Amino acid sequence: MASPSRNSQSRRRCKEPLRYSYNPDQFHNMDIRSNAHEAVTIPRSTSDTDLVTSDSRSTLMVSSSYYSIGHSQDLVIYWDIKEEVDAGDWIGMYLIDEVLSENFLDYKNRGVNGSHRGQIIWKIDASSYFVEPETKICFKYYHGVSGALRATTPSVTVKNNAAPMHCRKQSIHLLSDFQAFGLKKGMFFNPDPYLKISIQPGKHSIFPALPHHGQEKRSKIMCNTVNPIWQGEQFSFVSLPTDVLEIEVKDKFAKSRPIIKRFLGKLSMPVQRLLERHAIG
Repeated sequence: MASPSRNSQSRRRCKEPLRYSYNPDQFHNMDIRSNAHEAVTIPRSTSDTDLVTSDSRSTLMVSSSYYSIGHSQDLVIYWDIKEEVDAGDWIGMYLIDEVLSENFLDYKNRGVNGSHRGQIIWKIDASSYFVEPETKICFKYYHGVSGALRATTPSVTVKNNAAPMHCRKQSIHLLSDFQAFGLKKGMFFNPDPYLKISIQPGKHSIFPALPHHGQEKRSKIMCNTVNPIWQGEQFSFVSLPTDVLEIEVKDKFAKSRPIIKRFLGKLSMPVQRLLERHAIG
């Protein structure tokens, strides 16, 4: 509770507020027409307890602003949370421009639970998210119950020496010999499945939509089967390693055989993962 003297000061401040603006009379002795600019000191409120200080803010810090995959020591994430904490609190790793909490690259809650202060070791492995020579990321602390963002680290530059320098160049990929197993069949009929294949931008906001996105190809229809094989069909696409290949299996529409749902299945795979598997053989 504030002391009486503190209350009396507050009342006096309300009756006689300080003026932080200047009127023309106060500039009487200043030559405002000259090119010389003199610094004007504006008085600051002495009620420092009313100001939000750095000691009252939650913070999330990282041990280094640079990380080289396979070469640097593991990062250490430090947190100091002033607000309420919960056993479900967690820390996520994000691309620097990501705004959606669910679009994390990785997350941890082990070792974070229930403590206002602490630290955790974070190892970054090469993955489909780090296909460029350098990628900027950050870490964010979220409250488990409310989902509120408590704190964010400064940006960290992740360097992947194994990433090719030309990774942002488009390339042409040839896909063939698709198979599907155990498709859902109707009450009276087996499906007549076909493939709908497309190239889409990466799932994170850092990957923009480009003209080559939305390419779409369709396969032949395989009649009356739950285990179709599209042998000998080839599909070519222009794509980036950061793109996503989407393959949707649908049932052919026929008026003589109405069905409630034509969707049979869907597969989404980063193009980079396809390239890695192809390189392995």
